[in-house]
Amino acid sequence: MRSSAVCFVVVGALATGWPAHAQTKAASQSPDNINELFRFLGQCAKFPPGSEGSEITLRFSLTHYGALRGKPMITYSKLVGSPEDQRLFVSAALDAIEKCTPVPLTEHFGRVVGQKMIAITFGRRERPI
Repeated sequence: MRSSAVCFVVVGALATGWPAHAQTKAASQSPDNINELFRFLGQCAKFPPGSEGSEITLRFSLTHYGALRGKPMITYSKLVGSPEDQRLFVSAALDAIEKCTPVPLTEHFGRVVGQKMIAITFGRRERPI
């Protein structure tokens, strides 16, 4: 009997503009669950002006030590603005993953996340007036 490999996808959504205290907390602690991991990665995203309304979903995996395994794959995008604004937005999302890895995962969470595929959505929402 052959065993089948099962791939799990964990999906999270990130919006820029989180409160500063959430970013500070995320940056100062080792992520121990998926929400903390998304906050940690979100604090690395620095999106350019003109990209409001754009969204991108990246799929990737991490080792149990928090290092990026391979290159992130773009699985969804909704890009607005000029071609240059769009290019800068995509670059900022990819840079956020590159710059924030390896993630200082806790030992327990590292064993869990090291066996999963992660899908994260970065989005620039227009701010209300």
